[in-house]
Amino acid sequence: MPLNENDILTAENAVLGACLCDTPLWGTVLNTLHETDLAGDASRAILHAARMLDAEGKTPDAPAVADLVQQDGVERGYLMQLMDVACAPVALDQNVAAIKRSTRLRALAQLGESMVERAHSGDEPNSIAGDAAKVLDELDSSGGGELIDGTAAALDFYNAYDQRTSGRSVYVPVGISGLDTLFGGGMLNNGLYIMAARPGCCKTTLALQIADTVAQNEGGVLFVTLEMDATQLTARRVARATGIPSNRLLMGTLTDPELERVTQEFKRLNRSPFYLNKAVRCSVSDVRVLARQVKDLRLVVIDYLGLLKPEGKRASRYEEITAISGDLKALARSLGVPVLCLAQLNRASEQRQDKRPSLADLRDSGAIEQDADAVLLLHREDMHWAERPDEGQPVTVECILAKHRHGAVGTVTLALDLETGFLAEIQR
Repeated sequence: MPLNENDILTAENAVLGACLCDTPLWGTVLNTLHETDLAGDASRAILHAARMLDAEGKTPDAPAVADLVQQDGVERGYLMQLMDVACAPVALDQNVAAIKRSTRLRALAQLGESMVERAHSGDEPNSIAGDAAKVLDELDSSGGGELIDGTAAALDFYNAYDQRTSGRSVYVPVGISGLDTLFGGGMLNNGLYIMAARPGCCKTTLALQIADTVAQNEGGVLFVTLEMDATQLTARRVARATGIPSNRLLMGTLTDPELERVTQEFKRLNRSPFYLNKAVRCSVSDVRVLARQVKDLRLVVIDYLGLLKPEGKRASRYEEITAISGDLKALARSLGVPVLCLAQLNRASEQRQDKRPSLADLRDSGAIEQDADAVLLLHREDMHWAERPDEGQPVTVECILAKHRHGAVGTVTLALDLETGFLAEIQR
C-alpha cells in the first residue's frame, strides 16, 4: 500500500476523534503513539495536550484538551469535527497500526534521501552504511516505546529456552570450563563482555583462543584488531595450535617437520569461519558493517576499546568512551550475538600492595562497567616479580569475573605458555 498523506490524516483524525469521544481509549493511544508519529500539526498538538493532562493525573476529555490546544491555534470547532469522524473502538487498533506504518515509511524515505545526499557529498561509505544500519535497527525494535506484557515476555523466554535445547543456543561457550560455568553456559547472546587488564597480561592471547574455539564449534567470528596486524595474529593462532613459538613463525626459521605442521594448520585455518578487518581504524559503525557480512555470526571480538574511533565530536575523552561503550551495548543487541571487547586498566593497581585489579581500575569511563553484562579482569603476579620466571615454564593468569549481571562472580586460574600463547585451566 503506497504512502498516502490524505489516508494517514484520515486515520489520525479517526483515532483522535475516538479518544475525544471515549476518554479511556487514550490509555492505548498514549502508550502506542508519539507526537512524531503524527503528520498533522493540529494532531500533534492534540496528542501532546492529552499526554500532559494524563501526566498530571487529569482526564484528557474534550473540554480539557480544547483549553490546552487553543494556545496552538486549534479551535474547539476542529475538535468537534474530529469527534464527528471518530472511528469505532473496534477499529482503533487498525488505524493506529496504519499510523505506525506510515511513520516507518517516512523514516525509510528520509534515510534514503540522507544516504543519497551524503554519498554525493563524498562521505565515507562505511560511515554512511553504519549510520543507516543504526536507523534500521531502531526501526526493527519498533522504537522502544511499546510495552511487552507478561505473556509475551514468557513466550520470548520459552522460545529462547527452546532454541537452547534444540538448535542454536542462547549462549556461546568460550571453551574454558571454569569460565563457562561462571557464565552459566557461556557468553549470552546480546551481551557485552569486557576483558580488561594491564598491557602484557595476555588479553589478546585469551581473546584469540576464545575466538578460535567459537569459530571451530559454533559459527562465524569477527575479530576486529586495532593494535596488531593480521600477520601477527595469524602467527599467534598457529603457534598455539602447533606449539612452535610465534617469533620463529614470523622470522621464518622453521625445520622441515615444523613447516609441515604449519602447512597442516593453515589448511585447518582456511576452513574456519574466522574473519579479520583490513582497516587500521574502526568505529562501532564500521564494526557493525563488517559484522553483517559474516555468515552465521556467533561472536564479535574487538581489540581494543581504547582504539575504537569515536563518532562525532565530544567535549572530553570521558564522553567519547561513554558514547562508545553505549554503542557497543547497542551493537550486541542489534546483532544478537555476544560482543567481547578488550580494554585497558589504569595504573592504580600497580601502586597497591595487592596488585589484583578491581572494577574501579577501568580506564576513562564508569559507563564501561555500567553497560557491560560481565567484566573479566586478568592478573599476572609474575609481572611484578623482581626476577622473571624460568624460560619455558608456564606462568599463572588469574581470570577474575568481577561483574556478572546474569549470575555468579569468581576467579578461574589459567596456565599460560609464553612462547606459544597456549592457555590451559588449572584445576583447584
